[in-house]
Amino acid sequence: MDILPQVQEALTFIKSVDVSHIKDPMQARRTFYDRLAPLAGAEEAVFSIENRANTRIYRPSNQAVLPAVVYFHGGGFNSGSLASHDRPLRQLANLSGVIIVSVDYRLAPEYPFPHGLNDCIDATKWVIENAALLGIDPHRVAVAGDSAGATLATAVAGSVAGVVCQILVNPATDPALTTPSWQEFANGPIITRERLRKIWADYAGGNTQAAPVYYEHLSRMPDAFIIIAEYDPLRDEGIAYAKKLREAHVQVTEKVYPKMIHGFFQMGGVIPEGRQVIADVAGYIRYKLIN
Repeated sequence: MDILPQVQEALTFIKSVDVSHIKDPMQARRTFYDRLAPLAGAEEAVFSIENRANTRIYRPSNQAVLPAVVYFHGGGFNSGSLASHDRPLRQLANLSGVIIVSVDYRLAPEYPFPHGLNDCIDATKWVIENAALLGIDPHRVAVAGDSAGATLATAVAGSVAGVVCQILVNPATDPALTTPSWQEFANGPIITRERLRKIWADYAGGNTQAAPVYYEHLSRMPDAFIIIAEYDPLRDEGIAYAKKLREAHVQVTEKVYPKMIHGFFQMGGVIPEGRQVIADVAGYIRYKLIN
C-alpha cells in the first residue's frame, strides 16, 4: 500500500485528536468524529443556511426554486452530525448549485435499525411534500450519503417514490466483511474489520433488511453514482453492489479513486482528491437535476 503524503497528513491529524478525557466510550467516539471536521478545509460562505427540525438546509443562491439533494452523513451509524459534515456540504451546495438538505437522524446503539433509516425516509418525504414551502422542485430531488450514510441513502432511494438518483460515497453494503478488500485492509486505515463487525451488530443486530446486499427488487431503484476508494476495506462490496444494480438494469456510474482511503470525501482541506470527489459529485448532480 503506497500511502500518499497528503493521505499521511490526514492520518497524522486523525491520530492527534485526543478525546481521552471523555469517559463514556460512545460520547468519546462521537466527539472524536466531529473533531475531524477541519480536515475538510475552511468553512465556505453559502448564500443561506437554515436549521429546520432535524435538518440543515444549504441554499446556494436566491433562485426561487431549485433542485435538492437530501444528504445522510456517515459515521458508522453511531456517530456523525450536522456539524461533522457541514464543511463538505457547504462546498457541495456551492459547486452543484442545488439545495442540500442535511439530515440529523437518530444513532445506534441507542436507536438501532430501523430508527435512523425511518428518520431518513421521513425527512426525504418531508422535503418532497413541502417542496413549495422550501423553494424546491419536487420532481428534481436526489439522495446522497457517505459510508453508513450511503447505506441509508440507497435504502431511502428504494423506499421513497420520486427520487431521481442516488449518490453513494464509500457505501457499506455487506455485513459479512469477507471480500478481498477486507482481507487486505482488515486493520485499516481508518476502519478495521473488528470495529465494523461491532458497528453492524449494534446497528442491525443481524437483521438482513438493513444491508443493501440483501435487497430485492433493485430494478425499482433510481440511477446511481457510486464512489469507491482503492484503499478502503469497503471497496469490493461497493463494486459488487454496483454490479448487482446493473444486473437489475439500473444505470450506474462508478468511479474508483486510486490510493484513496475511506472517508476522503471529508478530507478535502488536506487531500486534493477530497475536493475532486466533491466536484465530481456536483457534476453528476448538475447532469441529473439541472441539465
